[in-house]
Amino acid sequence: MSRRLFLFLPLMLLPPAVAAQSRSAELVADARERIAAGEWDKADTALTGALASAVYVMDSVRAFVWRGVLEYQHGSVRLARFNFRRALLLYPEPDVTGLETISPALAKVYDSEFRGVRVFSARDLDVPARWRVEPVFVYPAALRSRRISGHAVIRVIVDTLGLVEGRTIEILQAPDSSFVDPLKRMLITTPFNPGWIKGRPVKSSLSFQFNLTPPAPKDPIRLVTAARAQLRRRQVDSALATLQEALDSANGATAAVRVYAQLVQGMAWRAKGQDSLAAVTFGVALAGYRDLTAHGVDLAPILRSLADSAGRLTARRE
Repeated sequence: MSRRLFLFLPLMLLPPAVAAQSRSAELVADARERIAAGEWDKADTALTGALASAVYVMDSVRAFVWRGVLEYQHGSVRLARFNFRRALLLYPEPDVTGLETISPALAKVYDSEFRGVRVFSARDLDVPARWRVEPVFVYPAALRSRRISGHAVIRVIVDTLGLVEGRTIEILQAPDSSFVDPLKRMLITTPFNPGWIKGRPVKSSLSFQFNLTPPAPKDPIRLVTAARAQLRRRQVDSALATLQEALDSANGATAAVRVYAQLVQGMAWRAKGQDSLAAVTFGVALAGYRDLTAHGVDLAPILRSLADSAGRLTARRE
């Protein structure tokens, strides 16, 4: 076998991936030289070839970074950002150095994209992200009667503006799936101060725990009394909301108090001009009232007075 053939065989036996990787790296190196020489078209051709021949992620990352440099030199900051972002989305921590020697402004463009894509953990931060205002969790009304409580463990990403990215919210633990949507709404609407590194805001990942407990039951009689005061002030919608709360089973209203609330609720519907709803509500309340009196329950004078008024109004309507 000739020496020439002997030397040729090892080259032929190189794995195709290694050869392709080498070709992509060569084309990126050529593009860098073309950019330095101001040969934009030839640099563009070399980078197109580098992307086409890229086999590994880092081949594509290098090609996108230098295409970003090329676009910046062409005068398009928007396309430079676009290509830097493509590189960073493929690999968020590429070892890119020396952009300052080309242009300090170019290095800042790259840095802003880097900080916008890279997510830092709490241990990397000089200043950790923190709540700007304390979050307010609204306990789901549907769960109040079940009195479900427990811990929720959550992980989120806070961007450089201090906003939680909705798609990044992870509810790692919750006592019931009904808590998931209210927790997400709370996080999206609660502003943060972003994390900082070297005097600049960065994206960061946060994990925290909430103790979810149902609100203490309210006195339904007090709520009905408050609703009557709201009606006197012609705050009909507020009165209806308060009465709905009084009738919430989580507040443990007795049968008599429920009748009391329903009678006032009928008055509220009537004040709102909803006579049909008022008639239905009065009908339910009076049925409950008659059942209580049939069982010998001693009812408060105010309840008897409201029932008499509702009975007259219902009879007049009929």
